[in-house]
Amino acid sequence: MQRVIRDAQATPEGMSALQAKVALIQKHFPPTVASLFAIPRMGSGDVLEWWTELGGQPTPYADLNEDAQRRLLETYEVRQTSLGQLADELQRRGQPTEAEDLRSLLGTPELDKLYSLNGEPLVVRWNQRPPKPIVPPVVPLVPVVPPSRRGWWIAAALLALLLLLLALWLWWFLHREPVVVAPPVAPVAPVVTPAEKPVEPVPEPVVEPEPAPEPEPVPEPAPVPAPKPVPPPKPVVAAPPPPPPPPPAPTLDNYACRKKAPDAVPPQFVVVLDTSGSMDLNIKSVKADEDWFFGNEMNKYLDPNRTMQIFAKPSRMDVAKDSLAGMINGLDPKINTRLITFAGCERTPDQGVFKFGDRQRLINGIRGLVPDDGTPLADSLAYAASTVDGRNNDAVIVMFVDGEDGCQKDACAVSRRIAKEQPRLRVNVVKIGAGGPSRCIAENTGGRVYNSTNAAELGSQLKQATKEVSSNAKCN
Repeated sequence: MQRVIRDAQATPEGMSALQAKVALIQKHFPPTVASLFAIPRMGSGDVLEWWTELGGQPTPYADLNEDAQRRLLETYEVRQTSLGQLADELQRRGQPTEAEDLRSLLGTPELDKLYSLNGEPLVVRWNQRPPKPIVPPVVPLVPVVPPSRRGWWIAAALLALLLLLLALWLWWFLHREPVVVAPPVAPVAPVVTPAEKPVEPVPEPVVEPEPAPEPEPVPEPAPVPAPKPVPPPKPVVAAPPPPPPPPPAPTLDNYACRKKAPDAVPPQFVVVLDTSGSMDLNIKSVKADEDWFFGNEMNKYLDPNRTMQIFAKPSRMDVAKDSLAGMINGLDPKINTRLITFAGCERTPDQGVFKFGDRQRLINGIRGLVPDDGTPLADSLAYAASTVDGRNNDAVIVMFVDGEDGCQKDACAVSRRIAKEQPRLRVNVVKIGAGGPSRCIAENTGGRVYNSTNAAELGSQLKQATKEVSSNAKCN
């Protein structure tokens, strides 16, 4: 966080209301939108200061070129549209006070209060009352009192005295001695010496480059004599080969070995991708970071450096998108993929089943997902299990999640019910970051739990978690 300006003209009146508006925006928007308005703080000497969480050098709008000014205003309009949509949504939810606070921030920007930080707009001194105009003091007019008639004789006496003094000066001017004025001396022209001729530069001698030495001829290698013929070895009678091992049991691990059989059915495959708000955190953030940030709304202001580290790139969602794209491209062409995501505690959207020809469309859809709201871990597991057989045919679910159930549901109880009713359904769990769900989901269904704390590990972990359905599965 950095300070942009110190505003000696502003007053601290209503500063808590301004901070509440900033907190309202940060509650519903990511840092890029929430940083549109600078944060007011009281600085030294009781002077109001304006701060921002954006990095870079603040540049006033007037110092930008025309193209940068145009792009900055376009970004400002996009941010304003998002605030207007949120105000309408809060009005529909029955929160008119919060909606009115957001609408007070809408409008055309005052260009003298607009800055650019790496192309992002920043408004300072917003919602400030204009200073009171300075009213000049009223000067009372002094009435002019006309002179009385008794003062006319004084004026006549002064006029006579003035005429007398004028006559005396005229007599002195006519009888004074003339002053002899010496003639002016003609100026002497300066002596101009002829300018010296410029000295022409002497060209440097051109040194011709020496010819490069010719390479010496490489001597041809001496001919290698042909090797002497080796007599063939005597034939050895080989022992009879051991009997072939029995075929492996029909499990999900050796599905790739028996998939060529005419009656083999490809297993059903489902991916559950966590799209909760915590997926926007840095890949190396831990559960203590989540509890600190989401536990108190004011913590982000008390320690802005920790907030920036928690939301630094790459995020958990960024790593998930790249790794899932690689995983999907590595699946066997016969495998169809169903994708299930989160939408808070209310529902778990089913994005549909994607065949081999639709995999690029699936990857593009994954890259467009945005993390938000809670973690319905138990509901998503129950719904994913309801979309597959798991009784007569094999099925695999890969849950890519970063935390416990956040909707007061028991995911362990759901996994025990799945193990009882769908014995051929296996659930593998990939724990993104340092957090993650309970191990009971994988243990109850015969699956595995894979830990991942950085982007490099995640790619290999996903390959192991989906090896039952990948095209390069190895036989046991």
